[in-house]
Amino acid sequence: LHTIHAHSGITRMQNVRVEKCGQNGIEGKYCLHFHQLRSCPDCLYRNNAIENSQQRGLIVHGTHLSRSEHNVFYDIRGANMYIEDGNEMYNSFEYNVAICPWPLKDSIMGGCTVPGTSNSQADTSVNQAGIYTKSPVNNLIGNRVANTFNGMLLEADGIGRGPAYGDVCTNAAALGRWEGNTFHGNGRFGTYTLNDNFPKFTDQGVATNGYM
Repeated sequence: LHTIHAHSGITRMQNVRVEKCGQNGIEGKYCLHFHQLRSCPDCLYRNNAIENSQQRGLIVHGTHLSRSEHNVFYDIRGANMYIEDGNEMYNSFEYNVAICPWPLKDSIMGGCTVPGTSNSQADTSVNQAGIYTKSPVNNLIGNRVANTFNGMLLEADGIGRGPAYGDVCTNAAALGRWEGNTFHGNGRFGTYTLNDNFPKFTDQGVATNGYM
């Protein structure tokens, strides 16, 4: 099973259980997925239960101003919440809960890591994270993440990926509102910022689709 909302329109998904979702190694096959919607302040994932995913949980890709709140993630392989390319701005992830039920040292499961995806930093034993983002310009408030390898990972590599590649400067972007998140039982870090982040004044904005 996978769901996607792509390119235009509005999705408001609430009080839904999504299970046995995602297809490992096939990009775009995820449980919940906002895809290239540009500005979508009415887009909402709220009060959903996502479990037993083979590839990530909730993905925001090329979309701005969406809200994902009060969702529960259980037994998600790879990143539970994933902000994809680096141009995404002002999306809010609030009061979500992500739980990995497997020990990192389990010789079969390896915690909730998964090989073979398009992003080894987000999903594999290199740096799997409950929350992964290339763009710091998003709001992460009151989330709870337990037993993943990293609690939250910002990979500000400067150049983005996919359609945003070379048109963003993620390590010069300002941080959104990061407040009240709790990470525990993690194999490595709670909050991990990979590479440099030195916010500067730039012309990045929602009107330019997050590009510079």
